[in-house]
Amino acid sequence: MKQEKPVLYRIGIGLIIASFVVWVAVPIAPFLPFSAAVKATIVAAVIAAAEVMFWLGVLLAGKEAARKLKAYWNPKHWRINRQRLDQTNDVKQKEERLEESQ
Repeated sequence: MKQEKPVLYRIGIGLIIASFVVWVAVPIAPFLPFSAAVKATIVAAVIAAAEVMFWLGVLLAGKEAARKLKAYWNPKHWRINRQRLDQTNDVKQKEERLEESQ
């Protein structure tokens, strides 16, 4: 039987995820129909809000959960599994991948 996570843990994970989603507003801000001062304020507020949300989420979910999510979203780690497959010595597996790509 799977143990259910506490409500505060789920809220923390939600805040951490939301903190990454909020960053989408930063590259959109320059295209908004506001003055440069307002755009700069929007960007600063978004960055501050994202940081506050992230650290509140870390407090609620725990340091380990935050580390796992941060590593999962790091683009540096996205291709590691693919590279490991390319480095395998299993000839049959390489042949199957070759056939799939053709």
